Amino acid sequence: MNDPLPTRTPILSCQGLVKHFQEMVEEVHVLEGVDLEIHETEQVAVVGVSGSGKSTLLHLLGGLEKPTAGEVRVADTELSGISETERGNIRNRYIGFIYQFHHLLREFTAIENVAMPLLIRKDSASVANEKATQLLSKVGLQHRLHHKPSEMSGGERQRAAVARALITQPGILLADEPTGNLDRQSGSQVYDIMLGLNRELGTALLVVTHDPDLAGRMDRVYRLEDGHLSLS
Repeated sequence: MNDPLPTRTPILSCQGLVKHFQEMVEEVHVLEGVDLEIHETEQVAVVGVSGSGKSTLLHLLGGLEKPTAGEVRVADTELSGISETERGNIRNRYIGFIYQFHHLLREFTAIENVAMPLLIRKDSASVANEKATQLLSKVGLQHRLHHKPSEMSGGERQRAAVARALITQPGILLADEPTGNLDRQSGSQVYDIMLGLNRELGTALLVVTHDPDLAGRMDRVYRLEDGHLSLS
């Protein structure tokens, strides 16, 4: 009799995830028992209409909000059972975030923005700057190291945001409409970079998007509808 194959621990998972909000006298049901597992190097997309709860799902998976019920595990650590400080450490170590708007700090240069997560983690400035330079070069911004966000194009700012999200070499990258504020050509370039770095660095990728063409490039596509997540 053959031994069973070993099971892999997901880099991120949720089980029975529920999220309700109280708005005035009405309780709004956003998520109703969502289950999901994402393993190392996987590329997963979540699609759905505006207001379906896609961003809420990402916030819960990233430990930025607490669920009404259910659990979220990152690298087999259940997030609701640890302190806010510990959740912050988990995010810094395992999770990178990219949003529709780059959220770069306008008073800092590209290299300073990208190096910041490592400085927060108490890495030395020399190490942080060296790694930031390498990663900015990978996303084609070696000529923009000392430019501030106002001196870069929209696509360049979003590429810098990708570099910042990946500087800690997280286990998973959570991207919320990362190309929604870009024209199609710039958006396609950003996606190409994200997918290339996914393969090169082994970082799993979970992307929320309205673009069916971009979603179709992922390993799996889920649809979020009426609070439930299903394979599309």
